[in-house]
Amino acid sequence: MSLKKNPIFDIFNTYVIGYECKSKNIRIEMCEKNQADNVIIKNHYSKKPTKNSFLSLLVYYNNKVEGALQVGYGIRPEKNGKYQKNEVVEFDRMWLSDEMPKFSETITLSLLHKFLKLRYKDLKAVVSYSDTSVGNFGTIYKAANYKLIQQTKVDFYILETGERVHPVSMWHRHKTRAWEYLISKYKNIKKAEGYQLKFIYTL
Repeated sequence: MSLKKNPIFDIFNTYVIGYECKSKNIRIEMCEKNQADNVIIKNHYSKKPTKNSFLSLLVYYNNKVEGALQVGYGIRPEKNGKYQKNEVVEFDRMWLSDEMPKFSETITLSLLHKFLKLRYKDLKAVVSYSDTSVGNFGTIYKAANYKLIQQTKVDFYILETGERVHPVSMWHRHKTRAWEYLISKYKNIKKAEGYQLKFIYTL
C-alpha cells in the first residue's frame, strides 16, 4: 500500500514523536505508558498492558484517540537469531477501534516501522506474535511483510474469569506450575489450545 507518510516532530522540531498518514487522517504519537495501558486494559482481548514496554503510542483517527500500541524488549530478546539484544524489539500490543477505516492495521504498522527506524537508529528488526487460540493467525503481519519464523504450541492458562495467564506469570504467582496445584487453586482452569506464531520484520 503506497501512501505518503510523514514524521511528526516536537515543538522544537528536534525529536520525532510520531508519524502520520494525512490522506487517511491516521497518526501515531508517543504517550505516557499509563495512557496506552488504559486503552489496552479496556479494549484489548488480553485486558493486560505490556509490563516491560519502553514505548507507548496512541493512534489517532480524525484527531480522536482510536487505538494504542506498545513496544517492549520481550522476555528473552537474545533469542532472535543473528540480532544483538539491542537490535530487536517486540511489538506486544495493538488495539484499533472499529471506527478506523479499512486497512488501518497495515497503515498503522507501516507508521510504526517508519517511526522506529527514524527514532531508534540501532534497531534492525521487530518481532511479534499471533495466538491462534484466540483466532489470530497473523493476517495483518503477513500483509505488512512480516516473515513467519517459528510456530510453537500455545502455553497459556485460561481462568474461569476469562483471564489468560502466561506460564512465567503463573510461576511468579505461585513458584510452581504443577497442574495438580493449579486445578486446586483455580476452579475450572484450562489450558489454551492452539499455536503461537512468531513473526519478524526487518527494518
